[in-house]
Amino acid sequence: MDLLSTIKVIFFLLQTSIGALANAFILIAYAHIAHTEKDLKPIDTVLCHLVFANMLGLLTRVPPQIMKDFGFENFIDDIGCKLVLYIYRTARGVSICVTSLLSIIQAITLAPATARWSPFKSRAQKYITPHIIGFWLFNMALYIELSLKTFAPRNGTNLQAIFHSGICYTIYHGPRIFLVYLLTISGHDSFFVGLMLLSSVYILYVLKRHRDKMQYVRSTSQNPNETAERKAAKSVIKLVTLYVFFYGVDTFLMVYSNSLYDVPFHLSEVRVFISCCYALFSPFLIISFNKKILGKLKFSQKKGKITTIDTKARHQKM
Repeated sequence: MDLLSTIKVIFFLLQTSIGALANAFILIAYAHIAHTEKDLKPIDTVLCHLVFANMLGLLTRVPPQIMKDFGFENFIDDIGCKLVLYIYRTARGVSICVTSLLSIIQAITLAPATARWSPFKSRAQKYITPHIIGFWLFNMALYIELSLKTFAPRNGTNLQAIFHSGICYTIYHGPRIFLVYLLTISGHDSFFVGLMLLSSVYILYVLKRHRDKMQYVRSTSQNPNETAERKAAKSVIKLVTLYVFFYGVDTFLMVYSNSLYDVPFHLSEVRVFISCCYALFSPFLIISFNKKILGKLKFSQKKGKITTIDTKARHQKM
């Protein structure tokens, strides 16, 4: 393996290990909170599904790329290709939907308590779980047909009739079918990304209006709940911005690669890395603004220090 391949493998390994561990930590922390404190709010349920979808997409997309860079040939068959890309596409679609749902819920929560917004405020918390289940079922159904057209690479493949994903090939019978595929996936992604942006713009509008109204107030201790809502809204804005950035770069690379007759393998590898960066960085952002997760992290660190001190004390007595 040459130097370039070694560097690529190192980056992919770091991305997978760090991202998977960070997402797994959040899931374990929420599971512990649900078991011991029974204090999971609806917004925590949304974050759990977002983290799980991101981790699932990361673990199904990057490891095959690592094996490819290690020089393994024909390590995955047709069934493996169908299964891996189906899980990845479904997880990616759910990630888009749940991130959009998170921004919408935060926008409704931050909206003024008027007669127009009151029905939405009551329904937003009540119907979170049915919406999430619907997102999973919708994306699972959406990508069945596309995954059936996915195959492992083989000799004699007609490059004019395929879409190369880096490891596997998706075969389309004619340009019209390929156009339908692009319109379907692009329409799905654009719709939910558009909802993210609209919700984020409204959140920024509400925050700006509140800042202009309360600019003379120096202390925030008078209304801690409202302050918590504003902090949560700003955190959601950061999460949406992170997603839109990596989604935009990935979309640009996808459009560029589709315009090429023969897609360079290195471009496919860059797309794999970029498409999984949201799953790498988003858990650290979630941990930074979530007091429950931060509390579990600090408790684990404190417990580790106490254990180390006790171990040293025992050695000294001996």
